[in-house]
Parts: sequence; C-alpha cells; structure tokens
Amino acid sequence: MPLQGYGVWKGTPTKWDGTSKPGHGHITFSDDSSTRLDAAVNIKSKSSDSRLVYWVIRNMNPVSAAFTQSLQLLPRGFHPQRGTAATGSLGLDFLRLNLFRPQDGILLSHDAPGASHNILDYLDPILNQAVELKAEIYLFGEPYGDGTGIHDIHMNQGNSGTWRGDNGIFQDGGIVLAFPDGHWEGIFLAFAVQTYKTDDEGMPVGDTFAQLLGGGEIPIPTDGVKIEAALVNPYGPDQAPTRGEGETVYLLNRSAEAVDLAGWKIENGAGQSQVLRGVALEAQSKKGVAVPGVALSNKGGSIILKDADGRVVHQVRYSKEQAQREGVLVYFLQN
Repeated sequence: MPLQGYGVWKGTPTKWDGTSKPGHGHITFSDDSSTRLDAAVNIKSKSSDSRLVYWVIRNMNPVSAAFTQSLQLLPRGFHPQRGTAATGSLGLDFLRLNLFRPQDGILLSHDAPGASHNILDYLDPILNQAVELKAEIYLFGEPYGDGTGIHDIHMNQGNSGTWRGDNGIFQDGGIVLAFPDGHWEGIFLAFAVQTYKTDDEGMPVGDTFAQLLGGGEIPIPTDGVKIEAALVNPYGPDQAPTRGEGETVYLLNRSAEAVDLAGWKIENGAGQSQVLRGVALEAQSKKGVAVPGVALSNKGGSIILKDADGRVVHQVRYSKEQAQREGVLVYFLQN
C-alpha cells in the first residue's frame, strides 16, 4: 500500500543538525501554526547496504519552472498530494518527472573517513545556508502521526522486502528550497538497495542503484575524474575567508578504480595553473582541492583539469550570476 497522507510541507528552516540522532539528521522548521516542527532526513539505510544515493539540482528554475511556480503559490503548512502529475498532483517521482538522471546520482556513506564521500559533506553546506538565508523550504514525505513534522523524505518506490508495502508512484520524498535571491535548489535521496526502474505501482524492476552506480551486473560509469563543483566566491577575501574554505575545486572520481592525480593541473581561463601533488581519489569518491594559485573570477569564468601529459580531462564554465552567491558551491555535474 502506498504511503498514507503523503504531501508537501511549506515552511522556513530554522536549524539543521545532521548528527542529532543515529541514522537521521533533523531540520527544525516553522510554518504559520508552529515554530518547532521537525523533519527527519535519512543519512543511512537500515538495509545491509547502508549507503544512500544523492542528487542535487542547484538551479531548479530552468529545469521545472511550472513546478516551482505551483509550489510558490501554496500557503505555508502541509498539503496532501494524491494522484499523478497528469491529475494535478505536485507529488515527486524521481523516475517519471525527469528532474534528473538516475545515473547522475552519487553513492554516499554516513561514516566514511575524511571529506571524500560522506553524505553530510554534501547536505551540511546547502541546509546550513538555507537556515542562514531564511529560505522557504518544501518538504515532501509523510507527516508524523501527531502532526508535529514529516519523514520519509526519500524515494518511496523500488523497495523490496520489509519496505515493499511503501511502494507507490508520485510519492517520493525530497527537499526543495527557494532562496531570497530567486533561485531554487532541490535535494533528493534514495537508498542504494532501491531499484532505478519500477512498474506502474512503484514495484521494483531490475537492478539497484548500487549496481548502477557501484558495480554489479550493470557497469558503473567509466568517465573518470571530473570537476564536480567549485567554491568560487568564499565568505570574505578569496584566500583569507572570514569563515569556511577559500577558493576550492572539488574533483569527483566516477570510475571503478583509484586515480593518482600527481602532476595533474587545475587551470583557469586566464592561463593560471596549479600542479597537484599528493592528491589521489579512491573509486567513487570526491576531494576538495584548494587553489590559491588559480584565481576563480567572481565575474564568471572557466576551470580546466589537465592530466600529467597536459591533455584536457574536463573543462567547465560558470556565469557571473552563479559566482555572486557568497559561500555557495557552483555545481557542474548535477545542474
């Protein structure tokens, strides 16, 4: 049986604590009826494979303007959603709304050492900034029985075993954020053991996300190392930030093997470059590289990754508008 009472809750986040309880982070949020509502966000699975799959859309406006406009019209509070998009529901469906591609997800653990592929390394910067800037938050999932909050903020189809009864379509959980400057962002989570295809009732079909993204019968992506994101406009001076990191480029290894980046270079469009030393990436992991020798212009620009032989491995561009948001990562692989 699909989730009972599924819907979307509109409010304002006032606190994010990613480690408040085992297995969950918690968002404290308010609406017009209460200032102490709670949203439970999974940071691990109870399955034998505890990893989650993470997608982020850093600018939802061009991806689904009609969807965000409909959300904006909702009053603050909880709004049940039933049916499909064709019947007017605002319910999320990871596999049918084409907001993102399943193969663009990143498998993340909750307890990996260092800042390589911990889920909180991804969630903390976005949710903390949403609190700081008093963004509007739209939480998709199922409300608690006592009406004090919401959970199941993750994909709710493609389950097997214990959670098979929760399956359904157009009832996926998620976090959508509307920031004061007018841009919208979306955070979407699934469990590694869920399947990336489902039938018309949301029942599992074929292979899991773990097989798609982390090995198994379906080969994992072999496109090697990419520039995943960059912090181009830190808080305060670029190389002496008042808080947080200085200018940093995040590299992501989507291949099946570790890659030694000794001798590789990060360059900007003006020809400044920095040689990487002592940097290696495990399979399916990311790493932030500080780039004090490569100025990342706040007027827009390009970032180029070259291998030890000088060949261009990946090149990305960002706009002046993207660079204006102080302390916010610019993402290149997930919109």
